[in-house]
Amino acid sequence: MQTIFQFQSSPKTCCHTIQILNFPSRDTVTYPIVRVVGLIQCKESKTCLHIGKPAKLVLILQNQNIEKLINIKNQKFKILLQLSEGRNKFEFKFDSQTLTLSLDYCPSNSEYTVMPMYVICEGHDGKYQAPSNVENDVESACNRILLCSRLLQCFTAEKLLENGLGRKTFTLENKCQVFKSKVDYLDARRMSQEKLWESIGRDIMNSKHASEKKKYLAFLSCTNYNGYKFSEETMKTHEDILGITEAYVALGGGGLALFGTACLYTWAEEFDEVITKFEDSTVVDKMKFLDDSCYRGTQGSCFSTTLGSVLHELYHTFDLGHTKTGVMGRGFDNISKFFTFEDDDNQEEHFKAFQAQIEFKEEFESDMLSERLHNESKRKDFQVIKKIEDNDWTVLTKSCAVILAYHKWFNNYCHSNSITLSYDFSSKFIQSTAGIRVVEIRKQPDEMIMFNWTFEGKVLKFSFRIPDEALKSKISRTIFVEDNLGNILKKPLSS
Repeated sequence: MQTIFQFQSSPKTCCHTIQILNFPSRDTVTYPIVRVVGLIQCKESKTCLHIGKPAKLVLILQNQNIEKLINIKNQKFKILLQLSEGRNKFEFKFDSQTLTLSLDYCPSNSEYTVMPMYVICEGHDGKYQAPSNVENDVESACNRILLCSRLLQCFTAEKLLENGLGRKTFTLENKCQVFKSKVDYLDARRMSQEKLWESIGRDIMNSKHASEKKKYLAFLSCTNYNGYKFSEETMKTHEDILGITEAYVALGGGGLALFGTACLYTWAEEFDEVITKFEDSTVVDKMKFLDDSCYRGTQGSCFSTTLGSVLHELYHTFDLGHTKTGVMGRGFDNISKFFTFEDDDNQEEHFKAFQAQIEFKEEFESDMLSERLHNESKRKDFQVIKKIEDNDWTVLTKSCAVILAYHKWFNNYCHSNSITLSYDFSSKFIQSTAGIRVVEIRKQPDEMIMFNWTFEGKVLKFSFRIPDEALKSKISRTIFVEDNLGNILKKPLSS
């Protein structure tokens, strides 16, 4: 079991110490935004001036000569840091205590990348739907998409670390590509989500951007919410609201994750406004704009739900199935809780009741579409070795984390054509010459994980027999296997 990094300041005259929970005093990362979580610990002292009083932690960005105040809640603090390539030094000060954190940002050179993309359909001006006081041009869209994609890099790295798999994440290209689609925007507004995914995917794979080594994280500019059709009396459900939204899409599989932009205006455009945007309590005017917030009704909740949805669908392109809890269930609505401290003690049951009203059913299977993106494929129990949050709704279950940790988009594997990965239906044995890392049995068509087995040890497991009890069900199921080099086997199981 991996030990989570912890280091703290040395006591001086003050009774407090500063402790960083998720980084050692010096570390290296491959992505530009990190989340630092820590504690202000105190030994009881009558002479300490901060006992029983609100206090601020000062962060000094040594590379930039900037000081910031950090809020402390219940002795905990959480902050996002934006890194420059190379060495980044940060100093935390609380009273007379000082702690220095040094982070080296060394971008990954993986040939397998995720390309952020803003899709402008034929005849559309590229401006996404937004209030009149919010910038909504192409540049603004790309700024929001690239920044918030980097937040998902950070989230992924920390979730894999929590699962004892190291701080791994996907490689994000450093530019949001503007893509001009041949699909007419009026036609797009009449298409189903599946048809949009297929049509935009076909366009991408017939363009100069086509590559088997890219995943495309794409956003459609022409999404249009017809607020004039909204009625408080007759439109009670999320599905009712989506019924008056044109070119709405949130689908991921194969090499493409595609999304609408009706709530893009609620996203942060600049790094310094990320937390403010998550905490924005401005009520969404449903007569003008889509409320995609899981019935919470605020712009901050729209940011959280839609960003979480992007993560969920992007993870489908990395071959993850569905789970009953966490981000591969409806837990993605709460991705803001990963970045902020929220007052949710009295909201949990109320919020879960609203979540239950949303029918979470994804039966989209990219393997069945005629236009594949270069033929790429679209819990039970889990462990978290160290949870910083007391109430974490955004868990990444163990088998999902293991899939990501050994996935080709998270590693620099050497190519090999001599690998064998197979499943024998009669003997129920899986054989792998590279070593088996994770096995799942998923229910179809919703890809819900029914059973899973993970093998994370240094001693590789080259064969595994599916237990009989896991094969008793008569429902349609698929077996999913990933090996030590990120090769994937996915086959339907006979009843």
